Amino acid sequence: MEQRDYLLNEARKMALLLAKLMGLKTESSEEEYQQYFNQILHDEYNTELDELLGLSEADFNSKLKERAYSAEKLNALSQMLYVFAEPFNADDETASILKKIMILFDELEVQHQYESFDNLNKRNHIYSFFKNYYV
Repeated sequence: MEQRDYLLNEARKMALLLAKLMGLKTESSEEEYQQYFNQILHDEYNTELDELLGLSEADFNSKLKERAYSAEKLNALSQMLYVFAEPFNADDETASILKKIMILFDELEVQHQYESFDNLNKRNHIYSFFKNYYV
């Protein structure tokens, strides 16, 4: 019972963080948004945006496996990175972020047997992005 309560609290906390991030992205300055984004990454994942963006896909995947995040944390990170990548510009930074999101989705599906319609929809948008800009 305690485990379930803990997971529900974590999911609620991540949902609130995501909602605030999305609000800041649309209503605030880019600087304020990035500061909050980095604060969440530091507090919840012990990392920073520049570090995540600088990792190769292989290093990013290794880091995820090493840290063994819960499905809730992996899903929240994928959602945060997806929001950060929007709008999808045809550049190397966006492509790198989207590849990392795909790694997160794969990790969720394979290691945690976690799938959602939202993630499947986002996966399809990412596939379309690569099909349109990187064929």
